[in-house]
Amino acid sequence: MATPTQIIQALIDKLHTLPAERLNEVADFVDFLKQRTRQGKSAVTGKTSLDFPVDDPGPWPEGLSLRREDMYDDDGR
Repeated sequence: MATPTQIIQALIDKLHTLPAERLNEVADFVDFLKQRTRQGKSAVTGKTSLDFPVDDPGPWPEGLSLRREDMYDDDGR
């Protein structure tokens, strides 16, 4: 089995053979793999990520009715 240094050198040799426009694709893929690795670490710990946007519309108005009859017209249904 190859050592990490040998693998890195083989990758560098392959990168030298690629056209310049393909190198950006490789860089994007490496970034993707790094992100996926970070997400995998949080999955291993069993903790879920709570990095989602949160909207806070504030308190509900006084007397707000959430009854269906009050929210929609009653057209006989």
